Amino acid sequence: MDPGAYREMSELEDHHWWFRAKRKLITPLLQNALKARQRAVILDVGCGTGSNLQLVEQLFPAAQRLGLDLDDGALAYSRQRELGVHLLRGSGSTLPLQNASVDCIVALDFIEHIEDDAALLSEFLRVLKPGGELVASVPRYPWLWSPHDEFLHHKRRYSSGELEQRLGAAGFNLLRRQGFNFLLLPAIAAVRIAKRLQSKLSGKQAPATDFGSSSNLVNALLAPVFAVESLCVRSLPITAGVSLMVRAAKPDLPR
Repeated sequence: MDPGAYREMSELEDHHWWFRAKRKLITPLLQNALKARQRAVILDVGCGTGSNLQLVEQLFPAAQRLGLDLDDGALAYSRQRELGVHLLRGSGSTLPLQNASVDCIVALDFIEHIEDDAALLSEFLRVLKPGGELVASVPRYPWLWSPHDEFLHHKRRYSSGELEQRLGAAGFNLLRRQGFNFLLLPAIAAVRIAKRLQSKLSGKQAPATDFGSSSNLVNALLAPVFAVESLCVRSLPITAGVSLMVRAAKPDLPR
């Protein structure tokens, strides 16, 4: 990603409503993926500035936690958190790990950065133990493409069913899928489309993401929105949303 994106995220991840909401909704997926593996080996691929590693440490203090990122600047931000994790520099497409050595891979807003996502998912499958799980999130809907995606160096936004198909082709069993940020989808779509048109008309790319700064008031106002969303996705099969979250498992060895 652009170095400015890492700097922005390091300043916002702990308190911004979007990041807080994402962690809130991903937590049940992680807990279900690892409910019988408290001493698991957990790999956060594309760990960035470390906020998701911090969540994993809080949820699974007895686990062996690994964080991997290709960007030295991102790893420097992760080190500043002084977490009890082992940080690795490398590409998700070639993981520096042995076959069947990891219980859970966390890949939040990472897969869309890789050109050959099919090869990436095959590499994930290689290092997972039989029955091990992938917990991932990706941006949805190509029609939402905007300067936000350009700045973050996204290769794609996923169309409906696209990630699910790629997971199946790689050999994963899909266990759960749910939309994220679906209540705000109309508002976000309006903003993204407007910025895309503005960028085309001006011929200039937006200099930053759509995250921006967020006041305590905005965070407080949006907290109930995501409390409602969290209740909805637990009881209803909601897959619409600005992002998609999934759990998928490597098949167990035949008995």
